[in-house]
Amino acid sequence: MEFSNIIFISDMDETLFDNQKNISPINRNAILRFQEKGGLFTIATGRSITGFKPYVDVLNIVHPVILYNGSCIYDYQTSKIIWKMELPCASKQYLHQIMTAFPALGVQIMTECGIYSLHPTPAYLQFMEREHLPYIKVSNIQEISGKWLKIEMTSDTVNQQELDAFLNKSVPPGVRCLTTGAYSRELMNAGASKGSAVIAYKKIFQLDDKILCCIGDHNNDYEMIQNADIGFAVGNALDKIIRSADFVVRDNEHHAVASAITVLEDLE
Repeated sequence: MEFSNIIFISDMDETLFDNQKNISPINRNAILRFQEKGGLFTIATGRSITGFKPYVDVLNIVHPVILYNGSCIYDYQTSKIIWKMELPCASKQYLHQIMTAFPALGVQIMTECGIYSLHPTPAYLQFMEREHLPYIKVSNIQEISGKWLKIEMTSDTVNQQELDAFLNKSVPPGVRCLTTGAYSRELMNAGASKGSAVIAYKKIFQLDDKILCCIGDHNNDYEMIQNADIGFAVGNALDKIIRSADFVVRDNEHHAVASAITVLEDLE
């Protein structure tokens, strides 16, 4: 298959990254080979504008990236947001309800201006230290600047079953809740997903004539893989992702993205 006809959009954690959060030379070389042959490669991630920035040069990213699990399309070449779906006002009152019920819960609000933390938990601090990311610690939401794109809740300090039961029965209209990891629950605009973002991506950049290929592993990748022309699940993916994919490739410890690119090379 001609790479010049393909848009390849990859998830990061547990897909492009191995379990130590590294991008293998084999994955990186396969991506560079794909790009050199005319393919459009980019990323769809839950990370923020600052959170993904260190990987722009590593992955030779020249096209806009999908961030905040589909709440934003951002162009690092111009330092501008191209498209976004903000959280509705109801999310602020809902967050107050959650924090009242679970005062030890870790809460991070991601905005256009930065990452704000109301209660950084050990799991969150470990992640931020490993990623070398800045954040602003605040004592209340009135201190937060900018439009809210995503609320991230870190649940290593609360009873997760009780938290999930609360979230399952109380999410307000216009808001969606997504489980994105063992200790991670996220609130976004109900219309925001990696799936809606890839549709917007093709429309905004007039790429309807291109073949859309997407690869991922978790709940936040489900709509993206469903909306792809060719969907890949990594070997370590959730069962629902594996069932929705056209191809299942190697796991993230064995160069999953390179494996998917090899599949594309072999397709007629």
